[in-house]
Amino acid sequence: MWFLAAASLLLHPGDPLPPLKPGDTLTLAPGVHAGPWTIETPDVRLVAEPGAVLDGGGAGSALVLAAPGVVVENLAVRGVGRETDFYAPDAAVWLVDCPDCVVRGLVAEDVTTGVRVEESPRVRVEACRLTGLGDAPGITLYRAPVSLVQGNRVEAFLDGIYMEYTSGSQALGNRAVRSTRYGYHLMFSRNVEIARNRVERGRVGSAVMYGAEAWVHDNVFTGHVGPLAFGLLVHEQNDSVFERNRVEGNTVGMLVVSSRGGRFQGNELLGNGFGVLVQREREKGSSALRFTGNLFQGNVYDLAVDDPEAKVSMRGNRYDRVRALDLDRDGAVDLPYVPSSSYALFTSRQPDLSLFALGPGMLLWERIEGQVPALQYMTLADPAPRPAAGTRQGAAPWGWLLVALGVGGGLWLRS
Repeated sequence: MWFLAAASLLLHPGDPLPPLKPGDTLTLAPGVHAGPWTIETPDVRLVAEPGAVLDGGGAGSALVLAAPGVVVENLAVRGVGRETDFYAPDAAVWLVDCPDCVVRGLVAEDVTTGVRVEESPRVRVEACRLTGLGDAPGITLYRAPVSLVQGNRVEAFLDGIYMEYTSGSQALGNRAVRSTRYGYHLMFSRNVEIARNRVERGRVGSAVMYGAEAWVHDNVFTGHVGPLAFGLLVHEQNDSVFERNRVEGNTVGMLVVSSRGGRFQGNELLGNGFGVLVQREREKGSSALRFTGNLFQGNVYDLAVDDPEAKVSMRGNRYDRVRALDLDRDGAVDLPYVPSSSYALFTSRQPDLSLFALGPGMLLWERIEGQVPALQYMTLADPAPRPAAGTRQGAAPWGWLLVALGVGGGLWLRS
């Protein structure tokens, strides 16, 4: 039996894509290379030298990877087609039936989609710099379990990063900016780690939906203001942990809908219209949630629960409105604190009421409601609250405006 040794090939602009053997390394010299290209040979490594660009010709995806173990590094792509179908957009790089493949250091500007992955487990998408046209996702993983999306920057796509049926995967250290829908969007997956990402200034926010056992930690969700805007939506997502996230300057910090077994611990909810809003979707179950050790500071409303059957446990959280009465000096305030009110609930349904939120009458209403047992929301009382004094200030004095601009989550769920 004869075996052909793997080769190292240097490709200059104008050269066609040569026949490839498993294990070949293909290096692109500086200049513009005419695509589109398809690689269907396993374990090929394509490396672009600085200044090398693949031009897809403006129709379809510029580079298609359709074999196991293909690695693409430091490639710049232009000339991607304009098909915007959510599940079949034209992409700078499209991976299909491409297990164990890697796309690293891709640069693609003003493209429909940056990286599209489907039916390809154990994929790695790393250190890419992508800007879009707002019509399709920047990075899509569909049926790509046990994959890694790490260190990418995606800007001005429909969804910055979209992951569906990607159980056992990780999204780490990415940045999504100015998404026209979700910055980060996870659906129908279990045991996914979402960590150290930053999502900012998108039209809607980020969403973790229809799955279980996600670990969402050390992320930043900031600057989502307007109708339907929230930092993070947790929708029918069960048995998941949300910890040490910073959620700042959103109309709704965290919108939790019909989710059970959620643990929220050590998060910072700063300067939002609502820190946390809990709702129930029609004909779906109620939420069961536990909040411990979180910081609520500078929000117009720390908590609103628009579901009488929800089970929301609050314990040992820090609040900027709690009175620091600690006679036994155990670090916790001696009296229970209720971080919600009926007015917060009314405002979640009718955002215009937020215009009166910080007025003397409304503050008196909330104080009375928190002190008179007959009116108190005792199921939401934190029995061991802690003052937020000494922590950094996250409050915006115009925070009520975030609510007035529209608590779209409530309006949307009831539509």
